[in-house]
Amino acid sequence: MLTRLAKFLLTKLGRVVFLLTSISIFCFTILLLEYFADSRSVWAFDCNSNMYQFRNENNVVVNHQQEPLYLSLTVQNKQIHLDYYTAEKESERELVSLKGKLKELEIGKLMYQLDLKITEAKYQLEAPQLQDYLVNELSETKDKLVLGSDISVALQVLEMDVKNDFILIKFSPYNTLWACRLHD
Repeated sequence: MLTRLAKFLLTKLGRVVFLLTSISIFCFTILLLEYFADSRSVWAFDCNSNMYQFRNENNVVVNHQQEPLYLSLTVQNKQIHLDYYTAEKESERELVSLKGKLKELEIGKLMYQLDLKITEAKYQLEAPQLQDYLVNELSETKDKLVLGSDISVALQVLEMDVKNDFILIKFSPYNTLWACRLHD
């Protein structure tokens, strides 16, 4: 039996059958891995950061710290909830809430492509710090960061430590890094 199989594999037809079988098994394995990598039921994490504004005054770079910025992301059954908000009093808080779904997952890079819609947007009228920040992070124009707009976001998991409830993520293409706390 083995000698017949070996003789068959040495023929042109045998090589083609072997190659097609190998490619099929490889593709099936990749699809299976993508299915299981994308099957987590709930992910939730919160992040906070300080925003800085840099200006060039008299050939000297001057910065001053602005208000803290918070990010909250929840993934549940492929539904994404992404919230950005500032920590000021509720009446003065800037807020952007986005909801949508996972469009694509690149397993090799742990890159998540998200298709989101802005469901709530509240900016300060005089100096919208959050809106200015999101123009860079989400690579969108200000007029696109309004209620009802569709936004595509690329998010990459750079490091994750489930034992210590820690995750490091990067938003592309602007390459903004967030270190966050995972929740159960």
